Amino acid sequence: MVFIGVVDGNGLFSKSVLNCLADIAISDYANWVFHRLSLTNILFFCYTCLVEKVFKNSSILVAAQTMVKAISFFYTLFLARSLGVASFGLYVVALSYFSLITSVSDFGISRYLMREVARGEKNTKTLLSHIVFLRLTILSIVFAVFALAVYFLDPDKLRVSLSLFAVLAILPQSVALSIDNIFIALQKMSLSAIGILVLSVANTLVGIFFVLTGKGVMGATIALLAAEAVYALFIFLLLLREKITIIPKLEKSLFSDILKGSLPYGILGILGLVYFKIDSLMLSYLKGSYDTGIYGISYKFLEAAVFVPTAVGTAFFPVLTRLHVANLEEMKKVCFRIFKSMSVLGLMVLVCYVLVLPLVIRFFLPQYLPSITAIEILSLSIPFMFVHVPLSQVLLSSDRYLKGVIGMSIVNVLFNVVLNFIFIPKFGYIGASWITVFSDIFSLALLGIFIKRYIFSHA
Repeated sequence: MVFIGVVDGNGLFSKSVLNCLADIAISDYANWVFHRLSLTNILFFCYTCLVEKVFKNSSILVAAQTMVKAISFFYTLFLARSLGVASFGLYVVALSYFSLITSVSDFGISRYLMREVARGEKNTKTLLSHIVFLRLTILSIVFAVFALAVYFLDPDKLRVSLSLFAVLAILPQSVALSIDNIFIALQKMSLSAIGILVLSVANTLVGIFFVLTGKGVMGATIALLAAEAVYALFIFLLLLREKITIIPKLEKSLFSDILKGSLPYGILGILGLVYFKIDSLMLSYLKGSYDTGIYGISYKFLEAAVFVPTAVGTAFFPVLTRLHVANLEEMKKVCFRIFKSMSVLGLMVLVCYVLVLPLVIRFFLPQYLPSITAIEILSLSIPFMFVHVPLSQVLLSSDRYLKGVIGMSIVNVLFNVVLNFIFIPKFGYIGASWITVFSDIFSLALLGIFIKRYIFSHA
């Protein structure tokens, strides 16, 4: 249960409670409620409405991402079967760079944008225009540095070309994600859901077309660029439909505020992507494309499971942003509910993975039979990931814990990178799989200790 709405120091209802009460006041019955019920009952009434709204938003995102992951699942099977292990391994590397550079160029701006819009402290149109400009500027610099680095340091020219096309897709994505962040912060989850469906369908259709017409792994990578362009155009049209425009006037002082507010989230985002993607990149450079392809197909299936806790965490983030100020005791209850429900759900998904995915590999991807062992190992991470992802939003929703979270993230990344560097050269994708499991357990343990010590102790 989540309750975001309290009487502030001036004796006024917070914005979220007023919105909830405004919805209630539509009916004559609601007017009676306002005049007859005690303050406690009014707050409880708002609390019930808010809980329903949050879970409705979560369900919308979960439903959309379920469809996206279903499409992605079959698209992954198609690519893995059509490209072969080595070429699919190159595709995995390109996607890893895509994810990593996305995080670097974003630099925490997405989290900052959602937080500020959710709080209602800054003009949405002004903030959006500044953030789009800033994102594109940062991306241009990062892309130039990355292009020079891979061109001169990577001897595999096909891998270089694929990586550059994948990173170029971040250009339209930067605009699209800025708009999507606005929709999420305003709790317009249906618009966000439609956007990601359009992106998934476009990527799949264009990718299948290119691969079937003989473009191979290069075609699959260019499809990502084309799909991101379609996504940016579509979500921009949704923005205009909501009568939100990008204001061309820019202010230097606001850029400074954005960078300062985004910096901690940017560091965390980069550390998080290094944590999740470094194993694939290290496999590619230390063991070659074959090991990367085997591990990549296994990890793709694991990533498909994370959409549920990610959707829940995304839907709750604006809520938790206010809850830190409103009611720590309620936040504690939310954390326990998340822990219980996501643990059970994670165990159920683990069982499904172990029973179903080996059959899928045997019947549809026989050339990937060695990946069954990696899948069985990686599936052990699912319960820990299901709990960790939404609970981490508790810390990210407030500035007060960011220094500690950054320190904790650095420890997690070092733990993961050092173990991968030690075990990948000898054990390849099997070593990388076990390191992923141990790293997720270690990360969740650190998160639990941090939340207990610095949040629950004050609730």
